[in-house]
This record gives sequence, C-alpha cells and structure tokens, in this order.
Amino acid sequence: MSNQQPVAEKDRHARGHDATHQAALARRRACESERTREARHQRLRRIGFGATIVAVLAIGGVLAFGDFFDRPAGEAGVIDVQSSMAGFTPSEIRVVAGSTVTLDWWTQDAAMHLEGGVHTMISPALGLDESLPAESRRTIAWTVPDKPGTYDVYCDSCCGGKESPTMHGTIVVEPAA
Repeated sequence: MSNQQPVAEKDRHARGHDATHQAALARRRACESERTREARHQRLRRIGFGATIVAVLAIGGVLAFGDFFDRPAGEAGVIDVQSSMAGFTPSEIRVVAGSTVTLDWWTQDAAMHLEGGVHTMISPALGLDESLPAESRRTIAWTVPDKPGTYDVYCDSCCGGKESPTMHGTIVVEPAA
C-alpha cells in the first residue's frame, strides 16, 4: 500500500494544481473580458459625446444663421436687404448717384428683441431714416443723392444700436455714367 499512497497523493496534488491553474485562468479571462467591456463602454461614451457636440453645434448654427438659409429672392432691379440681430445683409450696397432705387427691406426678428419693436435704417448724410416693424417686409423707393462716396448706415434700435459695430452697413454711391 505504501507504493500506491504516494501516487494517490501525487494525483490529488496534480488535480489541486490543475484546479488552481484553471481558477487562475478563469479569473484572468474574467479580467480581460471586463477590460474589453470597459474599453467598449469608453469608446461608446466618446462617440456619444462627439455626436452630442455635433448635434448642439448644428442646432446652434441653424438657430443663429437660419435667416440666411431661406432668404427670399428679390425682384429684378430691386435690392434685397435684411435686417437682423447680426446687422444688415448685404453689409454693402452699391448704387448710382442721382438714381432712384428700390429696397426690399425685411426682417424675421421678433419684436421682443427690438427696441420699440422695430429695426431702423439711418444715414443722415443720405437722407435715410426708415423704420421696419418686427417680422415684416416693406419696399422703399429711395432717390440716391448726387454726391458719390461711401456712407455709413446703421440700425439704432437693436443690439447696442449705433454704438454696435455689427449694426452698421455701407452704402457706396458711385458716380453716374
């Protein structure tokens, strides 16, 4: 019997060693699986965060510049002018001295954003002093002065008024041919 006992003890020791080895492998696989799961989770969080940033910027862009995406087309020979919280669009208008021009002036700004509920287009040197109610459109026939030059025009009822650099535009009066 003494010969068999050491064999049985060796088998038992080997089985114990195999069981310990198997348990260690199982723990290692579990840790690797957890690391893989955590890495996947981190990747998904980064993708989700990036998608959120893109969505917020896109929505902000549409809200900030939406007026420019769906600008109505003006009639032939009519100068289309938009007043908004960002100023005049176009920021420069070219006209011929002594001519009569038609401005199709419009805004989509709400009254609560405008002092007195209107935008203004003012240029004392050009004889312009016009008002435009919120969310409206109007046509202005204007006789351009005979003196060529570059003139400032401003809105004095919104976003800092005359003092705000964004609320200014330029009218260039070119010499008559």
